[in-house]
Order: sequence, then C-alpha cells, then structure tokens
Amino acid sequence: MDRFPNSALGDTWIIDMRHYLGVDDAGANAPAAARRLAEYFGSIVRAATAAPSGVPADTEIRCRRRPGRRPCQGRIRIYRSDVPAEIRWGCTHCNDNGYIRGWKGTPWDAARTRRHARRHPR
Repeated sequence: MDRFPNSALGDTWIIDMRHYLGVDDAGANAPAAARRLAEYFGSIVRAATAAPSGVPADTEIRCRRRPGRRPCQGRIRIYRSDVPAEIRWGCTHCNDNGYIRGWKGTPWDAARTRRHARRHPR
C-alpha cells in the first residue's frame, strides 16, 4: 500500500474494537494499560469515521510509541474502507501501523453518532 510508510520497523496491530467495549466504563475494573489502548484506538476510529471513506487522511493524533525511550514525533495517517469495514492506520514517522475492525456501531464510530442524530433530531 503506497499510502503508508513501510512497516518493516514498526509493530503491526490487528484490533477488534468490540474487545474494548466497556473498558473505559466508570465501574470497569480494567487495567490502566487497557484503558489507554481503548482511548488510543478509539481516537483513531473517531477520526477515520469522521473522514470520507476511501481517502487517505493525516490526523493530529500523536503516535504512542517511544522508540529509544523518546516520544515518537509522528502523527497517525488513516484510511477507511467500507467493504470490508476496516480502518488501516500508520505512523508517519516510526511505521507503527495496524488494522482496526469491529468498529461499526461502537461508541467510537462517529458515523453512528451522525446517523443517530439524523434519526432523532432535537
């Protein structure tokens, strides 16, 4: 895929957002690391579902990696496809990257929020 940097040096994440449902609920007894991952991947889903499908987009989301124990300076580039329903993302600097599935209809799905608002105007 020429829209993303070579992933030879970064980690590749395969994520199903349904696994993170409820992790950030007030009563959840989830480890802090799980909550941070849910927040990070959730922000990628929100950005990707707010952007047009089929068009690569650069975001202001900072990469979470710390190569050499220093914060990565990269930002996350996203690409969402509708068939299959998948978000491809990658860091513009360190090549951390991944695929996110299972996001449709979750609280992070910005398109879900827009659909709900159209059906239930105030």
